[in-house]
Amino acid sequence: MQRTRDAFEAIRDGIGGVDRQVTEIAAAVERVEHAAEQMRDVVGVAESSSASTEQVSASAKQTSASTQEIAASAQALADQASRLEQLVGRFVLS
Repeated sequence: MQRTRDAFEAIRDGIGGVDRQVTEIAAAVERVEHAAEQMRDVVGVAESSSASTEQVSASAKQTSASTQEIAASAQALADQASRLEQLVGRFVLS
């Protein structure tokens, strides 16, 4: 009879140990799931940042092109002003 009690106590202790391990595993799984959710958030932020960077790059290229157009127009106006000044210089007021 004592052996049977000892055997059942060993089984009970074993079940208690397994129960503790299952609880620890469940907690670890929750931590992993939380970490995965945080990683998904980080990925979302990175993707958004990447899209914003691409938009800024496109805007910078467009600004550069506009600046070049303005510079070309300014040079054309300067050339026209110089030509106009030469033409006006031909006239003499009496």
